[in-house]
Amino acid sequence: MSTTIADYIVIGGGITGCVIASRLKQKNPSLTVILLEAGPNPKSKHDVTTPMGGFGLQGSELDWQYSTKPDSNTKDRTHTLTAGKTLGGGSILNYGGWSRGDRQDYDTWARLTSYKEWDYEHLLPYFQRVECFGPAEQAPSDLSPRGIEGPMRITSANSSSEKRRYPLGGPLCKAWSELGVERMAYGCTGRNEGLSEWLENWHHGQRQAAHQAYPLDGVQVLTDSSAIGFVGAPKVVGVNLKSGYALQVKREAILCAGAVGSSTVLLGSPGPQSLSGVGANMIDHFALFQLFKLKPSDKGLALGHPDLNDPAFFLGMPSDYVVYHGLPRDLLTKALDEDKITGVERDALLEPGRCFLELLVLYHPLSAPVPADGSYISTSAMLTLPSSRGRISVKDHRDTHPIIEPNYFSTALDRLALVYGVRRMLQLMLDTEAFKPYIEAEMPPPGFEPLHPDSSDAEIEARIRGAGVAHYHTVGTCALGSVVDADLRVKGIDGLRVCDASILPSPVGGHPQATLYGIAEKAAEMILHDSRAE
Repeated sequence: MSTTIADYIVIGGGITGCVIASRLKQKNPSLTVILLEAGPNPKSKHDVTTPMGGFGLQGSELDWQYSTKPDSNTKDRTHTLTAGKTLGGGSILNYGGWSRGDRQDYDTWARLTSYKEWDYEHLLPYFQRVECFGPAEQAPSDLSPRGIEGPMRITSANSSSEKRRYPLGGPLCKAWSELGVERMAYGCTGRNEGLSEWLENWHHGQRQAAHQAYPLDGVQVLTDSSAIGFVGAPKVVGVNLKSGYALQVKREAILCAGAVGSSTVLLGSPGPQSLSGVGANMIDHFALFQLFKLKPSDKGLALGHPDLNDPAFFLGMPSDYVVYHGLPRDLLTKALDEDKITGVERDALLEPGRCFLELLVLYHPLSAPVPADGSYISTSAMLTLPSSRGRISVKDHRDTHPIIEPNYFSTALDRLALVYGVRRMLQLMLDTEAFKPYIEAEMPPPGFEPLHPDSSDAEIEARIRGAGVAHYHTVGTCALGSVVDADLRVKGIDGLRVCDASILPSPVGGHPQATLYGIAEKAAEMILHDSRAE
C-alpha cells in the first residue's frame, strides 16, 4: 500500500464513487484522492462489455449477491439482491437503461426534506453535465433538458443502428395506442408519462462503465479493499479496512458503497449508530416478469430466430419502447386512504402526471428456463413509486453482515398499482387487435396457472406474491433529511459525507443510474467548493 494518508478517501468504486474521485482529481490535481473498492477490477474471464454478456454477471464474483430475510409479503421467499462488487459497480452489471425520474420525483425530495437545492430545477444542470445525446436524440430547443456535452453517450434503440428494427416494434406501438397510451416524443425531459423510445447508455454495443466514462488518472485506486468503519468521532480522521489496515484522511471521507453497503458501514461505526434513520427507509422497484409464447410464424419476431441474427440487434437491450403509466384517480385515492397516507407525501402522489409503473416488452426470454430460439418474449411490470419500506440492520457493530428485511409489496398502494400494471400488460399482449395475432399464451412459472386479461385481482396478486422480484434498485437507507444534510454530510459527524443511492429520501420513477451520475456531479462540485473555502 503506497499511500496511507490522503486529502479525500472515497469508499466504494461504483457509479458515484468513480464520478466523485474523478472530478476531485480533474478539477484540483493537487488533491490526493484514494478510491477504495471492495471488489476486483473487472476480470477478462467475464464479458463485462456486451449487453448479452451482462446477463451472465449476476451471481458471479462481481456481484455482492445480498440475501434478504424471508419476506412474509412474498410467501416467505428469500430474495437475492444483485449489486456490483467491482470497480465500476452497478455500471458493470446493469442492463443499460437510461431514464431519469419525473420532475415531480425530485421536487418531492425538496418537499420532504425542505432542501430546495435538491428539486428538479437545481438538479437539472448536473443531469445535463453527465449526458451526451447524439444528433438523432437531441430534442428541440423547447425540450432542452437533455445534455449534449457530457461523458456518457445516450442513444435510443432505434437510432443506434438503421438495422436495429425489431419486427414487433410497430405492432407494439399500435397496441399501446389501442389502450389509450399516448406517444411521447422524448424521454429525459422531466415528464415520463406515456410511450417513448427506450434509452440506453450502450455505445456501439459496448458498455460505458463509470470508471471509463470518468477516468481515474491520478487517483490511487485500491481494489479488493473493504472498508468496515471509521476512525474518530465526532470528527472522522481515518478509515478502517477489513484487512486490518487503517488509512488516514486529512479532509473528508466520502461513503459511496451503495444502499446496502453504506448503511452497513455506518451501522458498524461508533458515531453514526445513534442516527435512527441509518438502514431505515429501504426502497426498491418491485416488479413482475412474465413470459409469453409467440404463435408460429414464417418470419423471426424475437432474438434467437435466424432472421434476427444481424449484430445490430445485439447493440443493447432487446427492447425499443417503454411505457410510464399513471393510475386511475379513484384507484390511487382508495390506496392512499387505505394506507392512511396524508400530508406532503399524499399531496405529492396526487399530483397530475405521476408515473407509478414502468411497462416494458423485451424480445427475448432473458433468464427464463426456455430456449432462446425466437419463440418467446418477456415483459416487466415494475413499480416506480413504491410506498413499501424495508430496513437494513446489523447484529452488532462488529458484524458487517447486513440483515435485510425488504418488506416488499406491503402497502395497498403497491398492491393495487402492480396488479393494475400487470393487467394492463395482459391486455396489451392478449387483448389488443395489434398484438394478439402474435401471442399464443402467457407461460406461467411452475406451480402457477396462466394469467389472462380477465383474471381476478386476487389471481394476479397471488402471482405477484409468489413470483415478484425486485429490480435491484435499492435506495433510501441513508436518506437526505434524516441521515445526511443538504450538503450530504452525515449529521453529527464531521468529515464524513454519503453520496450514493442510499441518500434518496423517496423513489424516482426511472432506472437509478441516470440519477446517480447526476447527484455525484452535484456532490463533487459541493466538495470542491468547500475545499477551496478552507
